[in-house]
Amino acid sequence: MTHSLAWMLLNQSPNHVQHDDASPQPLDLSHSSLREYHVTLSSGETIYILAQDTEEAAWLALELAADRSLYLVDVVPTDE
Repeated sequence: MTHSLAWMLLNQSPNHVQHDDASPQPLDLSHSSLREYHVTLSSGETIYILAQDTEEAAWLALELAADRSLYLVDVVPTDE
């Protein structure tokens, strides 16, 4: 199975995946083309991911959900 570059980076760097039970650390994305997105899975789990745009965020979130055998509920930019 081939994983996306973003998925491999997420698995190598757990600091980029943040769960609701952790204290949120604000990300300074002012010099980056990446935006932060809030992903909700069918388990109720909330994950924060980085993506270049909403479409990429949706595909990455869907891949995360599928890898956990869950359904994707919602993907929303955190600045909304």
